[in-house]
Amino acid sequence: MDAIRFILRSNDLVAVLGREIPVRLVNFSESGCLVATTSALYEGAIASVRLDLDGIEYTDHVRVVRCARIEGSSEYHLALEFLWTTAPGERSMRRLRTILQAGGVTAGQGTAIRFAKS
Repeated sequence: MDAIRFILRSNDLVAVLGREIPVRLVNFSESGCLVATTSALYEGAIASVRLDLDGIEYTDHVRVVRCARIEGSSEYHLALEFLWTTAPGERSMRRLRTILQAGGVTAGQGTAIRFAKS
């Protein structure tokens, strides 16, 4: 219990609240992607997006730049901008255009996005 009290008394305590939201990949480019989901999110939210293609997981950090309700639906379109916090690795979503063009793999199920509010 003393360790928890010590942490809570810290002046530089930072917390992150995260949740995982299933999304459907609609479109993507080298600079970002568009996903559909049933959850509205505020513009400016930072997240990690994870996409599973044929058993291979691709991830990237993104920022929500637009959230718009799809007319006549309970879904929202989220425009996500890739954040350049690191160079794109082998499993970066920023490399998907090249991978998809070369192999003809299609995106679909298994797409999830983990949003973290700070």
